[in-house]
Amino acid sequence: MTKVLITGATGFLGRHVVREALASGLAVRVGTRRPDRNLPGDVERVPFDLEDPKTVDEAVSGVQAVFHLAGLVSRRPKDAAVMHRIHVSGTRRLLEAMFNSRVRRIVLASSSGTVACSAKPTKPMHEDHPADLETIARWPYYLSKLYQEQEVLRWQTQGDIEAVILNPSLLLGPGDERLSSTEDVLDVLHGRYPIAVDGTVAFVDVRDVAPMFPKALRSERTGVRYLLNGANMSVRRFAERIALAGGVSPPKLVVSAKWALGAAKWADGLASTLGIDASFDPVSVDMAGHHWSVDCTRARHVFEFSPRDPSVTIRDTVQDLIGRKLFRSKVHR
Repeated sequence: MTKVLITGATGFLGRHVVREALASGLAVRVGTRRPDRNLPGDVERVPFDLEDPKTVDEAVSGVQAVFHLAGLVSRRPKDAAVMHRIHVSGTRRLLEAMFNSRVRRIVLASSSGTVACSAKPTKPMHEDHPADLETIARWPYYLSKLYQEQEVLRWQTQGDIEAVILNPSLLLGPGDERLSSTEDVLDVLHGRYPIAVDGTVAFVDVRDVAPMFPKALRSERTGVRYLLNGANMSVRRFAERIALAGGVSPPKLVVSAKWALGAAKWADGLASTLGIDASFDPVSVDMAGHHWSVDCTRARHVFEFSPRDPSVTIRDTVQDLIGRKLFRSKVHR
């Protein structure tokens, strides 16, 4: 039986990947800094910290492959250095440990934002679309993930490993305990975004992404990316669907990205002066004013990727937030 190390297994995507790995017949070793966290199924737990070489070496020893999901999701510019340290330096350390233990296959969880991001409206972007570095560099998270991909592909080119990179768009669905992906949904439900920005959003159900990891493990083609996406839609339409699922009023006004960002920065500065929390984050507003449309034709052909109806994803995301008492629905069921 193939044994796989899953890093980041206690996160939103990680928990779903653990479940799918077990269902596909893999033996699972979970590398985590929190061994006390509840996980689905019968798994082996080992200490794992990308900044602790000893734990990385020991976690890799004895497995045949790695699903690498560990990382930090943050929109805060002040987290740039730590994200680079985790995503780039930490991944390099993991690759070195794999090489030393003769573990060749890695499936990396990256982001569609490393390739499918544009300041201007565009048709959905595919894996071979050139990265817009000027735009990506606005957000340290995506820049660090791009550098992480480049590091993994460099090792692939040298012949030291076999890598498959999965690039999901915004992950939605049930189980996001840390609100790493679904906080924007919660903000819409609570009316924190009274206006919609003239941008485009792409999202995918976490339950559709997780089964792609065992498929990627068995793929004969390596050294490539696979974009994974469930839907592309305007920010306004996205907010309207969330509002409908939660029984709240959607944003009434759509404004340009430039106007929205200027207003957000002004409000943030005023809130800082008054010592109160701003109603919206300029970084999030800036992201909403960009275009993230994804073309996942490659994954559909190679992995038979078939995402569910996006309205189901939004409904289940909202219901999960309601079930955890993070929002009280105004829809009578």
